Amino acid sequence: MRAPINPNVVTAMRLPLAPLTVVFMVQGETWAVATAAVLALILEATDLLDGYVARQYGAVTSFGKLFDPFSDAFCRFTLFLGMYAIGVAELWMIMVIFYRDSSISFIRSVAAIRSVVVAARPSGKLKAVVQGVGTQVIFISLLAAAMFPNHTWLESVPWWTMMIVTLVTAASFVDYLLGNMTLLTEAWSESGREET
Repeated sequence: MRAPINPNVVTAMRLPLAPLTVVFMVQGETWAVATAAVLALILEATDLLDGYVARQYGAVTSFGKLFDPFSDAFCRFTLFLGMYAIGVAELWMIMVIFYRDSSISFIRSVAAIRSVVVAARPSGKLKAVVQGVGTQVIFISLLAAAMFPNHTWLESVPWWTMMIVTLVTAASFVDYLLGNMTLLTEAWSESGREET
């Protein structure tokens, strides 16, 4: 059965939504925070939708296998940059998340050159869930803090949520690095072919 919509189209639709979410996020007004929260929810929902459609209708493609994780990283990292801009994330947190994603991309590139498939690890799936849920918790708490300014404890929830997200992301990086150390070591020590 043909898919009602191309999952890659759904994935592509997410890309402009991420910076738009940040535009509203940095406004600081309650209505803007509420709009950003709704857009962030749409981002997560469409992330689930594109994967569901691809699997349900057998529309998984080689391009989609690369495009979907790229879109995930693009969207979430954009949101995290927005969180740094409004002061609910530290610079070092953003750096850890960036270094993890960049390193995994490098590992996958090395594996591809050597015709090896880097399987998704449980820590990677956990990281994705924690980042997705954590993002929603942050937006909900930001909205709640804007609506109920007397509840000052709400202001600390985003920072602590980002701390948890960062620690899980860092643990996932260590897990992927150790799990693929043999691959990296072999690639590192591989001798180049002499030109004839």
